[in-house]
Amino acid sequence: QVSHVLNVAYGVTNLYPDLLVYKTLQILDLPDTDITSYLADCSSFIDKARKQKGVVLVHCNAGVSRSSSIVIGYLMQREGLSFEDAYSQVKLARPSVHPNPGFYQQLQSYNPQ
Repeated sequence: QVSHVLNVAYGVTNLYPDLLVYKTLQILDLPDTDITSYLADCSSFIDKARKQKGVVLVHCNAGVSRSSSIVIGYLMQREGLSFEDAYSQVKLARPSVHPNPGFYQQLQSYNPQ
């Protein structure tokens, strides 16, 4: 039932542009990439999709680091969850998540306003 795709992979094209609404941000999965700088833009896309009763798939190359970091940040920003609670919730839904050490540290320090 996915209607919207937030593609945060690097070098991955959108396969179904006629069927789904896409937002693409090519984010490098490197510890020194500032993942929090992308959260406002990503959160806006997710919010807009949800207002349209859409279902959003957030994906990256492996579904382990970037996409999970974006969803953790979204939950912290929009749902007011602590890093630990947001991480636990995402880990329950997808046990293979493992933000890279830089993303993990940035999100632990992230203070959404």
